[in-house]
Amino acid sequence: MFTRLCRRLGALAMGLAIVGGLALGTPDAWAGDKIYLKDGTVVEGEIKQELDGYVWVLTKIGGVETEVIYKPDQIDRIERDADQQAPPAEETPKARSTPGSEPASKPRRDHVVRAAVLSLGDHRAGKDMVGVYMTADSLRRAIPLLEKELGSDGSGILVLRISSGGGMLLEIQKLSDVIEYELKPRFRVVGWIDSAISAAAMTAHAIEELYFTSDGHYGACTGWFGQLNAVKGRDLEEVLYMMEKISARGGYDPKIMRSMQINEPLSCSIDEFGNVTWYQTEDGGEFLVNPGDEILTFTSDQAEKFKFSKGTADTIDELARAMGVPEVEWVGEYVQGIPYPVCEAEKMMRQFRDQVAEDEARTREYFDRYNTSIAAAQSTPREERGKFVNRARQALRLIERMVANNPNFSLLVFNRTYEEFQEWVREQERLLRDLMR
Repeated sequence: MFTRLCRRLGALAMGLAIVGGLALGTPDAWAGDKIYLKDGTVVEGEIKQELDGYVWVLTKIGGVETEVIYKPDQIDRIERDADQQAPPAEETPKARSTPGSEPASKPRRDHVVRAAVLSLGDHRAGKDMVGVYMTADSLRRAIPLLEKELGSDGSGILVLRISSGGGMLLEIQKLSDVIEYELKPRFRVVGWIDSAISAAAMTAHAIEELYFTSDGHYGACTGWFGQLNAVKGRDLEEVLYMMEKISARGGYDPKIMRSMQINEPLSCSIDEFGNVTWYQTEDGGEFLVNPGDEILTFTSDQAEKFKFSKGTADTIDELARAMGVPEVEWVGEYVQGIPYPVCEAEKMMRQFRDQVAEDEARTREYFDRYNTSIAAAQSTPREERGKFVNRARQALRLIERMVANNPNFSLLVFNRTYEEFQEWVREQERLLRDLMR
């Protein structure tokens, strides 16, 4: 279930022989200090350290927070703003002490349900792998924004539009837990299936209320590792058991997911009231859903016929009717090319995927820049090392930002835990300080 990205990043980590595993996100610095350079440049930021006339300042270069070192002979004068009170920081979702307590961004209309669409993965854009572009961490970060627009009393509808061809087994339980314990208590959670294959379907299985697009498909939940070796033995049993528990969260008969994971037959009968009884045999029910020599994947027609989905919808108007909501206010603004309004949480999710794509493309560049800068600093007299240490710090900040955006990069790139990556960063900081002594 690992894509080319996993294999490529894993090979990169081995080639660089770097240990690690976590992300340290640096908060936006308040530009309170000013360093006037002899060449006329004025650098605004936050002075972090001073040593023998060298000044470390946290500033922004090209929109990226970077800690830069300036040598004594570069500095004309410094204006410190320590005596002034910094302006209050703009409130961010993480800073809120009582989520959902603030009013929504727009006044609510009486008796009108508010709803928002949040995309998990983008299969058509190639940004869809579970664990890389579809993560528990990014979903959790969206919650405060969703609370601001939908409230958190369960009256708002959160539509998770799932578009993914699969991904990492290790992320399924994390995503399922966020859905079960953090989203469901706050919102009416609905799944809107565009493409949910393998790990994506296993994630969506925690959602009781599923709707499909006309071309939607769901299933093929086979597990792989290494060079496309199928998961088997005890590992397979553990995954089967995990999905039994997740099936219960969504209210689905575990036989359905089992036939999506391994070659087992599935049939069903539907009574006059629409109740479905499932059988793990080919001839136990009125309808043969899956032969015993195949892996089950539902189309939208099959999902609706066998009552797995609640209906089929290609637009938000069709979805609202299928959900039985007579009047709904969709949160967000319409953007060309996107078939639903884009709320603030959706903007954040799309920015997250874009950043992951950039980091994937530039990972080798980050490490090459860091390693070459360290090597240059080590081979240069101390009084001339500043520019190389500065360049190394910039690259290290890019690596930190990459893992801060998606903590799973600590595993995919470093093959270590998040905590081990933190320790690696601390080691590099000590190395950089030692180079300037």
